[in-house]
Amino acid sequence: MAKQPNNQPVRRARSRPTKDAQLFLPELSPSMARWLSVVALLMVVGGGVLWFRAWISDPTHLAIQKVEWQGDFQYLKQAELEAIAQPFTQTNLYLLDTQGLEVALEGNSWVRGASLRKVWPNRLVVDIETQFPIAFWGDDKLLNQFGEIYAGTLPEKQGVFPIIYSPQTNGRVMGERYVQLTQMLSGLNLEIIELSEDERGSWRMKVRHGPEIIIGRKEQEKRVQRFRVGYLQGLKDRLGEIDQIDLRYTNGFAVEWKSGAGKSEAVSSLDRFAQQSLRS
Repeated sequence: MAKQPNNQPVRRARSRPTKDAQLFLPELSPSMARWLSVVALLMVVGGGVLWFRAWISDPTHLAIQKVEWQGDFQYLKQAELEAIAQPFTQTNLYLLDTQGLEVALEGNSWVRGASLRKVWPNRLVVDIETQFPIAFWGDDKLLNQFGEIYAGTLPEKQGVFPIIYSPQTNGRVMGERYVQLTQMLSGLNLEIIELSEDERGSWRMKVRHGPEIIIGRKEQEKRVQRFRVGYLQGLKDRLGEIDQIDLRYTNGFAVEWKSGAGKSEAVSSLDRFAQQSLRS
């Protein structure tokens, strides 16, 4: 009986590598190896940075634990500034709105400037430059040592600080003018407690325990020198009896006496001190 042909495919045995066969890898040049190492390093570092940014973006991580305040708090209460800063410091140094905090602190009229310093990981140092007042500016403001005007009250300094005012709000100019007049009256034991300028630019000053002195708009230095001469020649002995002195005269000044000070009424023309034709 004849055999049927076998239609099944014949499987061939796979050839197995001999022991002498080797795995072929391309050979890398030194420069290519260095480049791949740099890329790998950058990928690791970049991944670490992304992870850290995601981690530090949580305000509870490395939250600010301490706020240190530096500055002179003679006229300013630190507790007021702490209340301003509290909403800003409920986070970490990375998320801290430094500009917003500085602006908020400087919104206090007694703060001339504020600067922040981050001390990692969780400490914030706040340096405060406080206003240093030297005079009252009108009724409701103060003048600092830089001639800057700011809102503030200081009841305990009433009668101690001089009152300075000009409608032009030129604080620096008026401050320098006050110093100039103080120097011109040096040695006379006179303290200027008020200095003002009106809309026309006319100067007035008042001395402690003494009269108001009208200086005017012109030749202010010459007029004050003329007053100095008259003061030394006899006014100093009766200064407390005078209500007002007007220096707006060519060669002298007018004296208005207080009621009951040896004059029955105010003198509207040159008094005997003015009649001496005092010259600078």
